[in-house]
Formats: sequence, C-alpha cells, structure tokens
Amino acid sequence: MPRTPNLTTDLLRTFVSVVELDGFNRAAHRLHKTQSTVSQQIHRLEQELGTALFEADGRKRRLTAAGERFMGHAKRLLAMHEAAVAAVSESALEGEVRLGVAQGLSEGPFPELLAQFARSYPRVRLDVHTGFTQELTAAFERGDYDLILTVQRGGSGTGTASRVLGQARLRWIGPEGFERDREKPLALATFSPPCTFRQAAIDALNRAGIPWRMAYTTTSLPGLMAAVKNGLGVTARTEHALTAGAALIGAESGLPDLAPVDVVLRHARQTRIGDLLEALFVETPPRAA
Repeated sequence: MPRTPNLTTDLLRTFVSVVELDGFNRAAHRLHKTQSTVSQQIHRLEQELGTALFEADGRKRRLTAAGERFMGHAKRLLAMHEAAVAAVSESALEGEVRLGVAQGLSEGPFPELLAQFARSYPRVRLDVHTGFTQELTAAFERGDYDLILTVQRGGSGTGTASRVLGQARLRWIGPEGFERDREKPLALATFSPPCTFRQAAIDALNRAGIPWRMAYTTTSLPGLMAAVKNGLGVTARTEHALTAGAALIGAESGLPDLAPVDVVLRHARQTRIGDLLEALFVETPPRAA
C-alpha cells in the first residue's frame, strides 16, 4: 500500500507564502523563519509529494506545472483547516451584541439570517432593535449599539469603522395600472419620518418641480404596500417591497429617477462577535425592501 504524504499545515503555509510573496526571502520574513528553514520545508514538501514544485529560472525559482496545480489545493487545505479549528473553538464563543437594524432591512429573509447565526453561536446573546437610520445613528453615537445596519443615501458619508455592503436601487411603486393625473399633486404613501426612502422621494420630486401631497404614512411595510396597491398613493421603495396588486411605475409617468441607497454596517469597536456578524452580512447582504 503506497505511503500517504504527510502534508502538515506548516509545510502548506510555507509553500503558499513563497508563491504569494514571490520569493523565499519575503516568505521567511513573513513567517519569522530563516531562509534556510523555508528552503528545507519546501524540499521536505516536495519529498512528501514525490515531485518538484519549483524549478530554476535564472537567479529565481518559478513554479513547475505540478506546483501550479498544487497551489490551489494547498490554499483550500489551509482554509479547511482554519474552518475546522474555528468551528471547534467558536462553538464556545459567548457574549452579547446589541444590533440596530434599519426598518427597510429588517423584512424578508433577514430574521432567518440572524437565526442562522444564533444556531451557529448558541452562547451569543443577540439584542436586536429596528428603527429608522437617523434614530439608529444617533443611538449608536450615544453608545447604545455595538453594530448598526442602515440605509444611507449615496455620498451622505458613512462615518468611522463602517463598511458599505452593497447598493439598493429605489423605484417608484404604485397600484397595478397606475396612471398619473398631471393636473393634481402626486399622492405619496411613505413611512413616517425620519425615513431615508421618504426623503429621497420628496427631494426627487422637488428637484423635478412636481407637486405632491402626503396622503398616507405608516411604520409598517405591509400596511404601506396595502395602501399603495389600493391606490391611496405611490411610494419609493426597492422592487423587493412589491406585493400582489402593486407594480413598478415606468418612465412614461414622468416621475424622476431615484438615486440608489447604500447598505452600511458600522462597528462601535472591533470584536470577534462583530467580525463574525460582518462576515455573515458580507456573504449574504441584507436586502432593502
């Protein structure tokens, strides 16, 4: 029976560092090893695999065809090792995180996303509150939250320790078959102030010189969309807010384009729990509705 190569993480990490840094000296510096130790480890890895991973190229060494093929496998093996260690060590992770979430992000699949996190880290206590971006930001700056997820208009600034997770396109939404009566002010249905989407709609209409009136306000997305589909007013939301009986309003209505909004995550301070939540939100960005 042929011997199974002993591919230790130390050998794999040395190999990946040499390739990524394009040199034995630079890899030795990163790994806090001597160049001779790095060379010895590469030689040992080649012996374990039974093939050369590098070949001479003038005064430098470059990957052989086998080395090029092995590089991807080496990185995946290291990633699997790190994931296995994290799964064991972080199952015991405990603590509390106070998370503020903009109302427009808290609908749809977001609760399931948090439930997934709670199942993975059962000893972490999630304290989640929803609200409007301006209110969440003020509370965050008072120290009431560890993290906040907000929607902000492009160019409005995100503050320190923040990350833009993505953009959401705002659209005009009205009842099916909507036809704008240009002789009357446009009836609007929106969330109560302060609401980023509400202000975006008002600003766009004012810039376009289109008269409007506030016909319906609420703090409930289902209530808002019920008002829209029944013709009480049009609203500015993302297409994810669409429900039966409501439809996107086309350019033929003459309504102005709406600028997109950013989905932004802010940390009060870097913590392991916060980093894990950020990784989850990067992998599955919260969806604005």
